[in-house]
Amino acid sequence: MSAPPHPHRDPVATTSHLHGRARFNSLSYPLLAYWVALLLSEIVCAEAFSPSPCRPTVRTHVRADSVAPSRRDILGRWTAVATGVLAPPPAAADAAASPAPYRVRLLVQLDPATTGTLEMEVRPAWAPAAARRFRTLVERGFYDGSRFHRVLPGYVAQFGISADPALNKEWLLCGKGCRALEDEPRTEKNKKGTVSFASGGKNGRQTQVFVNLGNNGGPPNFLDAQGFVPFARVVQGMDDVVGKLNKEYGIVESVSGGMAGSIDQTKAAYYGKDYLDTLYPKLSYIKSARIIETTEE
Repeated sequence: MSAPPHPHRDPVATTSHLHGRARFNSLSYPLLAYWVALLLSEIVCAEAFSPSPCRPTVRTHVRADSVAPSRRDILGRWTAVATGVLAPPPAAADAAASPAPYRVRLLVQLDPATTGTLEMEVRPAWAPAAARRFRTLVERGFYDGSRFHRVLPGYVAQFGISADPALNKEWLLCGKGCRALEDEPRTEKNKKGTVSFASGGKNGRQTQVFVNLGNNGGPPNFLDAQGFVPFARVVQGMDDVVGKLNKEYGIVESVSGGMAGSIDQTKAAYYGKDYLDTLYPKLSYIKSARIIETTEE
């Protein structure tokens, strides 16, 4: 915002006995005009850009539970600031509002004879709702036994259908749109090694996630423009675990343009591991998924 307007001399206060009044007006009126202009800009910005913040802050995301400030909130805040009752919050306060990153360790059965460790660092600042959902599912044991049911070379490695049909009925087969997350702003690109929730459309994220095997944000896949929001990144095992996941079914899907090799995800959710073990026995899978630590920003 531009500096406060230059003080104008009160044309009435020209005699010596009104000198004090002239000084008062020359200082107070511009200051009052400044705060009024600031207040009006906040209100206009809140109406036009809700729920995005009106002024830049250190935060790179909008909290999922944030709402546009009301006129009363704005008036109260700036009145308090103007009178010295409340100072604007420091940048550290905004940064502290975002939960700390955490890591998830996946023990992966690559084939009957080989296991590997895959670690992901979840970044709530990138996508807070996705980070909370992923933590909940890990803590519930949802991903234990989950197959990497869609590994398309150079594109994505996808998992997130539970081996337990009971958990799938709770989280996936519970009705149209059940337990689906609302979309949230994307703050990171879908580049190689990042992790995003899969989605069938608007506000459609539930349990399935994928690791980007290439830089998919731009052409030819354009995942950024399609609204896929990274919430984590692989920090260990990208080459020696993700790079060695069984991909033979995914190759068939890629070559056939989806006409063959694709897993029937509805049946996989309904019957769980029995269906996948019978028809797709070579799929790599997650033996266990555990939260192992909280990292610092």
